[in-house]
Amino acid sequence: MAGIRFEKDIDYHNEDDGELTAAEPSTPRSRRLQSFVDEYGTYRPHLSRIDHIKRYLKKQFATFTFLCCLNSVLDKIPLLRCLKEYNIRKNLFGDIIAGIIVAIMHIPQGMAYGVLTTLPPIYGLYVSFFPVIIYMIFGTCPHLSIGTFAVISLMIAQALESVIQPSMSIINNNQTSSTFSNDSDLFLINEKIGTATTLALLVGIVQLILSFLRLGFLAIYLTEPFISGFTTGAALHVFTSQIPLIFDIKAPRGINGAFKLPRFYIKLISLLIHNINLVSTAIGIISIIVLYVAKYLNERYKSKIRIVLPCELILVIIGTITSHFTKLHSKHRVSVVGEIKRGLPSLTVPPLNHWNQLIVPAITIAAVSLSISISMAKMFSRKHGYKVSSNQELLAYGISNVFSSFFQCYPSAGSLSRSVVQEGSGGKTLLIGGFSSIVLGTVIIALTHLFRSLPMTCLAAIIIVNLKGLLFQMKDFMFYFQISLLECILWTMTFVSVLLFDVDIGLYVGMCTSFVINTIRTQKPRFVVLGQVEETGLYKSIVYFPSGHQYSKIKILRFDESLYACNAPFFKRKFYELIDIHLSYSPLISWGEKTQKNHKNEPTYKYVILDCSPFNYIDTVGVKLLIQIFHDLKKRGITLYLSECRLEVRHTFDVMKFYEQTESDTVYVTTHSAVMAARNALNNESVNNDETNELVESQL
Repeated sequence: MAGIRFEKDIDYHNEDDGELTAAEPSTPRSRRLQSFVDEYGTYRPHLSRIDHIKRYLKKQFATFTFLCCLNSVLDKIPLLRCLKEYNIRKNLFGDIIAGIIVAIMHIPQGMAYGVLTTLPPIYGLYVSFFPVIIYMIFGTCPHLSIGTFAVISLMIAQALESVIQPSMSIINNNQTSSTFSNDSDLFLINEKIGTATTLALLVGIVQLILSFLRLGFLAIYLTEPFISGFTTGAALHVFTSQIPLIFDIKAPRGINGAFKLPRFYIKLISLLIHNINLVSTAIGIISIIVLYVAKYLNERYKSKIRIVLPCELILVIIGTITSHFTKLHSKHRVSVVGEIKRGLPSLTVPPLNHWNQLIVPAITIAAVSLSISISMAKMFSRKHGYKVSSNQELLAYGISNVFSSFFQCYPSAGSLSRSVVQEGSGGKTLLIGGFSSIVLGTVIIALTHLFRSLPMTCLAAIIIVNLKGLLFQMKDFMFYFQISLLECILWTMTFVSVLLFDVDIGLYVGMCTSFVINTIRTQKPRFVVLGQVEETGLYKSIVYFPSGHQYSKIKILRFDESLYACNAPFFKRKFYELIDIHLSYSPLISWGEKTQKNHKNEPTYKYVILDCSPFNYIDTVGVKLLIQIFHDLKKRGITLYLSECRLEVRHTFDVMKFYEQTESDTVYVTTHSAVMAARNALNNESVNNDETNELVESQL
């Protein structure tokens, strides 16, 4: 590696060197850079914005044929490709088994999460049926289980409560006491159903708009620390909401605002003292223990038994049979599910009565559901090696919610627990959803009346045990604390705000915190001093490579971020600090010789080299700052060199006439070239100084 010469230096770090554009003859670009462009580059004439648009449209319309349009439309229906390439012998058995197992999970979870939304259990089964069929047609992830999800169900319940409570208060004032109970309960249920279907329609519309605008990439801004902190805090809210069902007492109402959970528990304790149902409590605690142990054994021995035992369905069946024959509801006042209507719902247009009050909750639910669902889909795609399109996923979620809203469904989302089971059950294609819907449709049409004796405490136990994975995410705090302090702050801010305030407030706080952290990372990136590694042409940070050699009178710097308006002030301040120039004003009251020494005018360095390889782009503010620094350093007797500038950066230099306002040898192809040029210049200055001194001495 030794003996590398300046003439032989080639930049292996910039992938765009093959696309270097030859400058026009009138452009006074760097001679060093221009010689490299002339020898290795190609001539690409500069095009105006209008010419770029014309070229793009010409390229697009060149393939604008009927067959191309037809294929584009068919690509929006991934199920067609799945059917075309389907291998019956290889995939059919696994898909059928996975569909049956997931459908068995859908039954108890659908009813439980339906109750969580404060709707009758049958509507949770509807959400487990209709959106699954639509996602099978338009979705791209065969292992993602769409349907009910705890966090989304809680957010729906809060949205319904915020809309329905004012309406009910008006009715309460106008209703007579004799007819209040039955009429108000029936009106409340119908009002909630209409509002939930309207919410599903609005969520679907929001997701479709994001899909048509191709904004699926926005999901990446909802990072893993944010999602972890948010879902962990929301899981505690879900857990709290199920405690009254375990003890079979009425949940405290009217608790909103800051410190909602502590105030809820204070009221809950007072209710427990007087109204606790010991039979229901015993059933709930036993159900939690048995279900937790069964799931643990299922997970531990799944490689041996190869089939996931339907623990939740077994619990539902045992609970229903026990409740029916022991008459728990009539003898011990244990709350049960009650009568469940059979059959699929008829086509009903959402009423749109409260649509203006549901816009903000719809956007919030759409954001959370797409972030959770897409993150799970991406995880499975990386594991199994297939492609998942964020925009196509948005289209699938949007159509699922819009279509399902006409069949009395509330918003759906992907479920992590069911998705993991769906993946581990051997399913490989989108047809899993079809087989699951066949089983679930049969249950909805013919078997729902069998669950009317099921104790509500059993459904609460199912929800609480399924929160295990979300609640155990609390250990992510230590994980992010060890990895990155900023990510730990994001997790903590999101979790604490959800815990102390509410789910929607926590969402907004987490998103704002994420934005601030990303801004901090770009506004104050690393600014490092480089040194040469032995006799090679490599220059690394002297912090991590202490043996890196630094030349006298030469300072080599690297700014690890693109230079633009937001980080320009930090760049300027840090740049001068690293070259030992203090831009602060001298104190009004001096304190002797020490002040004069700290602010001496003689520069420490003669040449400063800025490695621009991390610059993906530079804006007009950044270019003007470099020009300003160049002239300021020149006044101080310091020369500024730039190296390893990418194509986009050089193009901005050309447009901003950077070379005309600086000098022609400012930009170099590689950092090593710039260092060699600075060393040669220093040697020439030393030789000239020696000759001048000898001439003066001879004259004397």
